[in-house]
Order: sequence, then structure tokens, then C-alpha cells
Amino acid sequence: MIKAVLLDLFGTVVAYGDIEAGTREAWTGILDALRLLGADPPYEAFAADWQAQFLTPLRPEEDTEATLFLGKVLRLFRSYGLPEDRAAALHGVNACINAWDRHLALPEDVLPTLRALRERHALALVSNFDHPPCVRRLLKRLDLAPHFDAILISGELRIDKPDPRIFARALEMVGCAPEEALFVGDNLDADIAGARAVGCRAVLIDMQGRHGAYDGERITALGDLLGLLGS
Repeated sequence: MIKAVLLDLFGTVVAYGDIEAGTREAWTGILDALRLLGADPPYEAFAADWQAQFLTPLRPEEDTEATLFLGKVLRLFRSYGLPEDRAAALHGVNACINAWDRHLALPEDVLPTLRALRERHALALVSNFDHPPCVRRLLKRLDLAPHFDAILISGELRIDKPDPRIFARALEMVGCAPEEALFVGDNLDADIAGARAVGCRAVLIDMQGRHGAYDGERITALGDLLGLLGS
């Protein structure tokens, strides 16, 4: 019996628009921060550099800023031989986050689905995101926070999916065992493999049809989960 439903945020509860355009617009905000300090690499070269920085975890001695995202932008500055200018870094962070925000949307079925699910299940949100204030603002703006019994953001915990500790923390907060929980997410590695590794039932949400070869449980919209659970 499923007692709790654990949900990813981006690509699961909140939908992406044009990912390619959103990425370029967001990352241009980081590039503009470099330009403020006098560096002006071509976008393609910068994008490769920034992706490497973004995907590489900070070492413990580098994790000294309020958010991991800010720390990674400052590390990018250092890689270009630039000063650790926090005002410029924050300018880049805010420009990047604001650009991404313009490429996000809340599907019409999400709020009715969350209300229906919460009548029968505990709900937890488990999101990988390096700049938690952005998530908190988004949840407030979309009035999503009241629908969840627990909200876990990797950047606050310094634990990313698929690390089993973040799943264990979510299960503890909603008071159920792994076999009593279902996890829904759009990422095969962080969400699906991570949830399965701790013993949760895992359902892929594939809004944009990017995982045609996947042969596990799948939905294309969050509302489909109600039928899957018999809710």
C-alpha cells in the first residue's frame, strides 16, 4: 500500500518550456557577469566551461558561500583568473535564475492532482537545486508549498539525488518505509535509479517524450498518477 508520494520539482511538478532557449538565456546571465569583470569568451567556449563548473561538485573547502550555485560562479571566476567579486557573481546568479523562471510553467492539472493525492497520501517534494532561495520563491509564487508535508532541497541539505540520504530523509519526514512510498521524477539517474536503490516504487514522468526506450512505469502528465494509484 502506498502511503506517501514523493515528487521531483522541475520537469515533474513544474514544466519546462523550450529547454534549449531557456538554457542559453539563463547561461548568458552568467556570461554577462564575466563581462562585467573584463572577460568576454565566445558563448560556445564559455558554455563548455560553465557546464563543467556547474556539474562538478564543490570541494568542502570551496563550499563557503550561502548557496552552492554562488560558489560555483565564483569558482568559474577563478578559473578565468578573475577576482572573486560577489556583487558580479550575484548579478549573474539572479540573471540566470530569472531567465529560467521565464521558461517554466505550472500545468493546469498539477494543483487538482496534488489536492487529490493529499487526501489519501502524504506528499513530499524532493528537488535537486543549487540555489534554494529560487525554489522557495517559486513555490510561494505558484502557491505550491501548502500542498506538501515535507520539502527537501538538495542545496539546503548539501545532499543531491541519487544519494540515498536525501530519500531517507524524505521518508523519515513523511513517516513511511521505502516500500510504502512512490517517487515520481523526470530524470532516469537522479530520480528513477535513486528511488529504486532505496526501495521505493519509481514512476518516470516524461512530458516531452524524451525517453521512448524506457520500459518501466511511466506517465506523461502528473494527473495520470491518479489513475496509476487508483485515486
